[in-house]
Amino acid sequence: MLSDPFDYLRVSLLPGIGSARGRALLNAFGGFSQLLRAGKRELMRVEGIHLQTSEQLLRAFADERDSGAIARVVERNEAMCERHGIRYVSWDSADFPTRLRHIYDPPLFLFMAGNLLAEDHRAAALIGTRHPDEYGRQVTEHFAAALVREGVTVVSGLALGIDTVAHRSALQHGGRTIAVLGSGVRRVYPAVNRALAATIEGAGCVLSEFPVDAAPDAMNFPRRNRIISGLAHCVVVTQSGARGGAMITAQIALDQGRDVYAVPGSVFNSRSLGPHDLLRRNIARPVASAEDIFSETPALRNGAANAPSAPAVQLSLLEEELLAHLGGNPVHIDDLARLSGRSLPTLLADLLQLEFKGAVRQLPGKHFVRGSGLS
Repeated sequence: MLSDPFDYLRVSLLPGIGSARGRALLNAFGGFSQLLRAGKRELMRVEGIHLQTSEQLLRAFADERDSGAIARVVERNEAMCERHGIRYVSWDSADFPTRLRHIYDPPLFLFMAGNLLAEDHRAAALIGTRHPDEYGRQVTEHFAAALVREGVTVVSGLALGIDTVAHRSALQHGGRTIAVLGSGVRRVYPAVNRALAATIEGAGCVLSEFPVDAAPDAMNFPRRNRIISGLAHCVVVTQSGARGGAMITAQIALDQGRDVYAVPGSVFNSRSLGPHDLLRRNIARPVASAEDIFSETPALRNGAANAPSAPAVQLSLLEEELLAHLGGNPVHIDDLARLSGRSLPTLLADLLQLEFKGAVRQLPGKHFVRGSGLS
């Protein structure tokens, strides 16, 4: 874990840096302040950092030393968190959602208004069109109510339409719900759902991977969809056109290994085109009730016995050899290089991959131990 978790926010504000490159850079240099002193050759030793990216980073480092723009953004976010009771949870924190940690391209951090609880591990995402008809609203209400009666948390994106119906129905039936935003948690979009977001904070969580006051830029919404599906055991598309965010989320969920379900509708209704297309392409399975979901995804029913565990860790022979040198006691990277006979750049790359799998955990001072992802 980094000594300053806000380094994940800092590195995310650099140009051309996503979550994978951000983790790689911080793992290689140990923190953002050290990263700012890096040279081109050092940067290019980091996996994913090539000539063009390294030159772009060096310009950004110079700008930051002159202007302190990134430092001001982080200071503002820290202050807003303290003022409004918002939690900042970095990727390497024990409080980061377990299911989300193991997706491809997990966010570097989350801002949370409200709280995630242990029971939120049993979650299902209900998603669909922003323009449902009465059938779509009724179906979504039915599924949300049935899910929360079994203690399942409902996840959605707080958009107008199906998302709003899913959140409201979960709350009305005394359940928990999680809203994933494509904007900052203090800049709820759409504005008409600000009151709903405030209610969700008391019975669930409103969260985002974007800075606290980030605008709802169009590019943010496709990215947030991987978090909606990543938090859930399964995704249910209740009503959707042939294109749009719900269809994107369904495909992402499939790539993440999540169960995907679709509710059939009238063949004469354009709002059924999305679910029918998912069924036709065998991306989704048809469901007519929550019982269908429970029969296909039994881990959703009845909490404690079915609490999710981390996915089984698949290791290569080289990774197993490296892990043989690690146990519960911290090992410094220099000692690990000596024991394993690997160069530092190779070792850092291998350790990063093992961290992604939950097989290794980094401690302050470049010490490493076996991770909780291993039995």
